[in-house]
Amino acid sequence: MPLAHSYNSLAQSNEQPEYQCLWEPIAFNPSSVATLTNPGAAGGGFAIPGSALMYGLDGTEAGVGSYPPLGFGQSYPGGDAAGSGATGNTTFPFNWTVQYVDIAATSTTVAGGLAGVCLGFGTLGGYAVPQNLTTPQNLAVGTAAPIQTCMVGKRGIAQLLFDAAVSPTVVGHTIKVSTTSGHTGQFSDSGGTTYTYGTHVGIVLQAVTFTSSIPQLVWCAVNFPI
Repeated sequence: MPLAHSYNSLAQSNEQPEYQCLWEPIAFNPSSVATLTNPGAAGGGFAIPGSALMYGLDGTEAGVGSYPPLGFGQSYPGGDAAGSGATGNTTFPFNWTVQYVDIAATSTTVAGGLAGVCLGFGTLGGYAVPQNLTTPQNLAVGTAAPIQTCMVGKRGIAQLLFDAAVSPTVVGHTIKVSTTSGHTGQFSDSGGTTYTYGTHVGIVLQAVTFTSSIPQLVWCAVNFPI
């Protein structure tokens, strides 16, 4: 249904409720080592709806490749300079890629490449496809996986995966990426209401007291500045 007619946050009349979050489609790192299932124990490395995401590969901020196309009207001839639409880059298409996202390293800030929150892969709430159907199934993305589109939430209301090592969450407290060593791809309650641009990404909307060490989803209002 057209966006102008799709505001149905109460899910009345058997219609689909909206997630109330602006998002961007960005390719997920096909070489990621993240786990694609819900966390069953303490730790990090989960690439699921709610995970914290950063630009780049394997928790390291990165651009769009070492040799991006130079653009029309640049030096000719080049490796791809034959015919209309050539860019004159002698390395193209080698060492060049689209932008990726991967699970965020701990303590990632906006300046450190923070991209947003995962809302799903291909669809809201959707999970990424495993690399293959081995027995037991390989649940990491792996280098053999095709590029999958991740819905990267930017601004609105969404569920965020919170680090159970930093609990509880308090309504009105600000949110940052977890600083717990090894707990990648998770958020945490800042412990107060101070909002620092580039560090804090939103406000907690749900009070949760963790009863185990397993990360949990918490409703939040988010605003990722980039």
